[in-house]
Amino acid sequence: MKLHQLPVLCSVLAMGLFSVATQAQALLPDELAEAEAFALGYQAYVTGAVYARSQILMEKDIHPKAPLNAPLNAFNVYPGLATPQSTIDFTPNNDTVYGLAWLDLRQGPVLMTIPKTSNRYWTVQATDWALNTFGYVGSRVKSTAGTYAYVPPGWKGDLPKGVTRIDATTTGVFLQARTVVKPEVASDIDPVIAEIKTYRLEPLNKVAKYPQADPASPVPNTKLNNPVWQSLEFFGLLNRAWAFGGVRAQDGEVAMLASRLGIGPGLTFDPAKLTEAQRRGLTKAAQVGFKRVVFHRNENGELRNGWRFATNLGHYEDNRLLASTVGMVGYGANRAEEAMYLPAFSDAQNEPLSGGRRYRIRFAAGQLPPVNAFWSVTLYNLGDNQLRENPINRYAFGDRSPTLKRNADGSIDIHVQRDKPEGDAANNWLPTGNDGAFWLIMRMYEPQAKALSGAYVLPGIERLP
Repeated sequence: MKLHQLPVLCSVLAMGLFSVATQAQALLPDELAEAEAFALGYQAYVTGAVYARSQILMEKDIHPKAPLNAPLNAFNVYPGLATPQSTIDFTPNNDTVYGLAWLDLRQGPVLMTIPKTSNRYWTVQATDWALNTFGYVGSRVKSTAGTYAYVPPGWKGDLPKGVTRIDATTTGVFLQARTVVKPEVASDIDPVIAEIKTYRLEPLNKVAKYPQADPASPVPNTKLNNPVWQSLEFFGLLNRAWAFGGVRAQDGEVAMLASRLGIGPGLTFDPAKLTEAQRRGLTKAAQVGFKRVVFHRNENGELRNGWRFATNLGHYEDNRLLASTVGMVGYGANRAEEAMYLPAFSDAQNEPLSGGRRYRIRFAAGQLPPVNAFWSVTLYNLGDNQLRENPINRYAFGDRSPTLKRNADGSIDIHVQRDKPEGDAANNWLPTGNDGAFWLIMRMYEPQAKALSGAYVLPGIERLP
């Protein structure tokens, strides 16, 4: 059986076997009990991986022993652009300074005050616990200084006068404040760090008490090599995620079906209360679910010249598999109208990108990425999806790169290779750092209509001798 056939099988088993089990659970043969547990667990995994990822990232970021941390309902402002040493667990850009915050709306709205708006590109993106973007504050939507309220589902209270209401879709919320800077130019970066530090978050409920991490507990391991992602422990993490952040209405049926195995909001997942056959089924569900979710990054969108084109990120509706894929391998993508992300894992000859080879990306004159804000190409390790160390500390190249040099005909060549190119080519060098496998993301902020429609196609990644 192929992986893409599993959702159909799971739906059949989950509906059919559920009715059998409720009538005669004690008599269910091991073979059926294992199959049912696999079906229910697989659906819970594909739906819930994004929730679980939100939860564990939040638990790490509020832990006082984490390298960079802040409590719930407070911004954690990063001290510069992302580097290989950064503690950003998702796939970071190297274009903007980040201010990140995890909100707990279970006790009412949280107010965000922006005392000063920047004259450059800036945005605050709000996503729910399943990574659906439900609100933007920023330059593209022409926001101004003021106070904005993130309001939990079903809240009926009154907000202070002059506060702009933004309705959240879950009680757990992730905020990403981003402001663009000139990479490698400290004098441009430092003022932006100071500016984002003026952003303020404050619960409307002045007497609310919010959870805090136990300082004596270990800092959660959010990496994908953590055994939690492929073991029974995943379902305990999922329960915490659904209890904290809530379950979207369209995901409620999945949670209900899995509840008979102790999986769901408000439930305690206890493997000891399951049969050996059920434990086998759920363990296999976690292992197969993990592989399926990670693999889907190779399926979404359309491959064009080696770049994967898609405009469906940032808001997933019922596409649970894609939401969990983005949650696991990237986390927090913008909606296409704010920014487009085009990953590339292979060159123009459909061979995997390798740091031991030399590549060129040539933008013909007049064929630069069509954007109203800015664009860049960023290089990542294949595996941990993090920036890679290199001798000049350059992790991306784009229209703001201080050394950018055009050819005589107006075209631009980006040289992607381990060793420094000769002559003027060194100005547009994006180092691979080592011989290992890597991948690239083209980011286009505020893409124009021809980018969104697909009329504009990126040039292929040319392998050089």
